Order: sequence, then structure tokens, then C-alpha cells
Amino acid sequence: MKRNSELSLIILAFSLLKGVGAVFVKKSLVTIQNSYHYWSSANAHDSLTKLLALVEKKYSALEIEKAISQAEDILAECESHEIGFTSVVDANYPKKLLDLKDPPPILFFRGNLSLVDKDVVTLIGTRKPNENGKIIAERVGKYFSSKGWVICNGLADGIDTFSILDRDNNCFAEVIGVVGSGLAKPSFRSLPKQSEINIERILTNGGLVVSEIPPLKKQDTFSVVKSCRIQAGLGAGVILIQSSLNGGSRFTVKASVESNRPLGIIHPVEPDMHRDDYSANRKIIEYGVQGLNEFVELKNSKSSNSKIVVLLTKQSYPVLESALKEEKLSKLLLTT
Repeated sequence: MKRNSELSLIILAFSLLKGVGAVFVKKSLVTIQNSYHYWSSANAHDSLTKLLALVEKKYSALEIEKAISQAEDILAECESHEIGFTSVVDANYPKKLLDLKDPPPILFFRGNLSLVDKDVVTLIGTRKPNENGKIIAERVGKYFSSKGWVICNGLADGIDTFSILDRDNNCFAEVIGVVGSGLAKPSFRSLPKQSEINIERILTNGGLVVSEIPPLKKQDTFSVVKSCRIQAGLGAGVILIQSSLNGGSRFTVKASVESNRPLGIIHPVEPDMHRDDYSANRKIIEYGVQGLNEFVELKNSKSSNSKIVVLLTKQSYPVLESALKEEKLSKLLLTT
């Protein structure tokens, strides 16, 4: 078994143990990486037992064996369905996700994983946009795609779809989709039909689809909400195109704010300014950080450093692009 597969197996089994989870895996990351030669062995049970001792977690031999067996089954499913996987300690794991408080310990993928290392922007909004919202979503997606940016979102109906397609319904050059189901084709049946269509378009066009959900697991409400933070984590920033105050976009925006990423807000055209399905845009534009806090339900201290760029016209797009590139540069400086 190759070293990255061994690591992924142990990290996956580790994360499956009750009381561990994504947050604890991140807290333990330095210990895991620096002590690899101590805890790694040819026997998975021995490796996990030593790792648990290092992070001061106690489990019975039966619990450890069960977690390893579950992890082996999941990775076998990946092989059977031609799904790739990478763990938080692997070299090809998206480093941007480590800014999240709870990065997925294992990321499953289909398609071109190298896209995560390019400039990525996350475009999100309501599943039921009005005509202006559809036009703006296509226009924003087209602009950033033409500038070499990879477009990322959850591939849902509405804004997600219109932001990855041109007017002829052709997928933009490079797109990353984040879904709340497993990546085995039988699991796609739990997704909305439009999401299935978008996945096929993306993969045919050399794009990437990722998930933290095991291959054969169906999507549910909880997994959809969790996937929002991955959308935010993969992007240098988020652009909110159209949303009400209670829209699902708030979960992606919240994760982006918590990771100190720039936030672009589409300014509604005058006839749409007081529509309820633009109420989140309106609140943030009118009240800035305070409005942002109300939308994502965060305390001031969490979002006080948020860089908000209001996109009044398409002439505003380069301003946000500059902010996104500055964010990328600052991350590079922090890691060098």
C-alpha cells in the first residue's frame, strides 16, 4: 500500500471514531505530521493505537478495529467507483481548506484535482433567481472565467447553475462543484436533477467535483449545510449574487467570513432593490459589517475584519478581483 493510501486509511479511521471529528483532527495535525515515523507501522491497528496515544485519546481495541474496518470499506468503495481521495496530511490536499476551523479529514473527488491550486472564486445565491439575477450570475461567471479564475459552488438550481454556464448553456472552462452526497453514481440520485446534469457537464469538460461524504452515502440536509464551508474554503473569496436573509447562501458566507476571505456583494438593480429575494444583499450593502453579522449570525469580533466589496456594475468586478488576488498573496506570504 502506498504511503498516501496508508495515511488516508489511518486519518479516515481516526476521524470516524466517536469524539474525534474534523475539528479535533485539525487540532492534532501538527502532532500527526511530525510524529509520522513514530506511529506509522505496517499494521493499521498498531498505527492508529499509537496515534491515539499521542493525542491522548482512549478507545477499546474493538472500537479501533471497527473504525479501521469502516475506513477500509469506504476506500474500497472509492476504488470500485473510480473515486479519488486525499487526506489532510497528503501533499495534494487543498491547503486552502486548512483555513477552515473544521477542514474535512478526507476529501473525495472525481476529475481534475489540480484545479484547487489555481485561482478559485465561489459564486453563490438563491435557487430561485429572478431574470436579472440569472443575467448577473452568467455575467459574473463569464468575467471571472475569462480572467482565468476557476468557478466554484454547490451546483444547485438557480444562481449556482447560471454562474457556471454561458448563454448557450455550455459549461465555463474550469469549474469545481462541491456536493453533499457521495460521488458514486448511485448516490447522485439523491441530488436534484439539475445538480446531476451539472456534474456530468463539469466532468466532461475537465472540471472537478468534490465531497467529504463517503461514496455510497446519500445527500441530506445536514450534509448540504456542511458542504457549504468547503465551497467557501476552496475560494479566495465569495460573491453573493442574490439571496434573501434566510437563504442557504448564509452558510457559505459565514464560513468565508470566519476564514477572513473577501466578500463581493451584487448591488441589485433599482427595480429589484426592495425584493425579498435580495434582502441579504440589501442588508449588507446598507449596514456593512452589522448587516453581514445579522445575515450569518456572527458576533462583531468574528466579522470586523471582513473586506466587503459592493459590485454596483460590471466595472466593479476588477476591484473585487484585486482584493481576491491580495488575499491569495497574503496567504502565500504566511506560508513562506
